[in-house]
This record gives sequence, C-alpha cells and structure tokens, in this order.
Amino acid sequence: MAAAGTQVTRILGLTGAIGCGKSTVGDLLLEVGARDHIDADQVAHALMSPGTQVTQHIAETFGPDVMAADGSVNRAALGHIVFNDAERLRLLEAITHPAIRRAIRERLETPSDDGGVVVLDAVKLLQSELLPLADAVWVVRCDPEVQMSRLSAMRGMTDGEIRARLGAQPSFNDERVTAVIENSGSHEDLRREVLRAWHSLLAEWGFEAI
Repeated sequence: MAAAGTQVTRILGLTGAIGCGKSTVGDLLLEVGARDHIDADQVAHALMSPGTQVTQHIAETFGPDVMAADGSVNRAALGHIVFNDAERLRLLEAITHPAIRRAIRERLETPSDDGGVVVLDAVKLLQSELLPLADAVWVVRCDPEVQMSRLSAMRGMTDGEIRARLGAQPSFNDERVTAVIENSGSHEDLRREVLRAWHSLLAEWGFEAI
C-alpha cells in the first residue's frame, strides 16, 4: 500500500468479543495490504514465556498450579482461575497490561519508510490507554449462537467456561467505533465485509489500495 503524497502511518484499532473472529479479520487485513497486525493476545502470550518478569510475577501471585513444566505460564489453568473470579482477573491485568502496553508501543514506534496501516488488535482496546493511538476503530461481531458454537467447536470450551469468558468481556458499544464488521456467515462473506470497509477507510485516509 502506498500513501498519496507522503508516507504516513495510520493505526486501525480492531476489537470484539471472544469467538467473533478478530484474529481472522486481522489476517485478512494483512492479505489486502495492512503493513502489520499487532495482536495483544499474542503479545501477552510472549510475555508469559519462561524467564520473563511477567511470568515470574504471575508465578509469585498465583502459585505453581498455573505454571507449565517448561517454565511458561499455563494459560488454560490461569484462565480457569481468573475468569471465574473478577478480583483475581483484575489482579492479573494489573500485572500484564502495563507490560503489554509497553511492548505494543515499542513495536508501533519501530521506524518504517513504508507508511501504511498498522492493525492494533485487542479485546479491551476501548478501555485501554492505547485507544487514543487509533485513527479508526473496528468492532467485529457475530450472532451469540454462532459465537457459542465457535467457542465450543474450535476451542473445546464447556458451556460453563464460555459463560465465564463472556461474562468477563467488556462493552463494545462506544461512540469511538467507526465501523462494525459482521462475521456471522461464511469466510467469503467476511472477506467481502472486510474489503468493503477497508476500501472505504483507505479512501478516507487518502491511501491507494494495492
């Protein structure tokens, strides 16, 4: 993708509830010309690797039951604890969120001569200190029945686990949302929806599509 006149970078915020397909939309945006896709969940995963300060702090706070044999955080075990206890979820976020924000800011500040669009993908973007960095915000949504089916089939979650995760999700109704991406149908339906919104965004920002 090239910018008309000057090589500037724009940030597209991407959010939505678990099971609605944020990561799939991020991958599609890379295919159609986004320069980078920063997934906050992947950043968090990396920060929970063996030997990091975040991993050490989590081990000290939540105990050995949330640790894997290789020294990384067992995210499934940790999730079972925090998504059933709002106070412990807040405790975890107090450990992880500052580190995630720092890592994302460092990546966003990496120099580039190409300009273009960087996608910033985070479930709690609308509640985050990173939100002011976004030049536009898309929310990915789907029908609740589709969401439940995906979480059961693709992630192997039980009904209780799904309810706990959904209960911990933030609100996505916000005046700062600039587009809603519907993902209740097929992959091709989603691709058409993303392309429509993408071309509209590029025109608004003065970018030329590839």
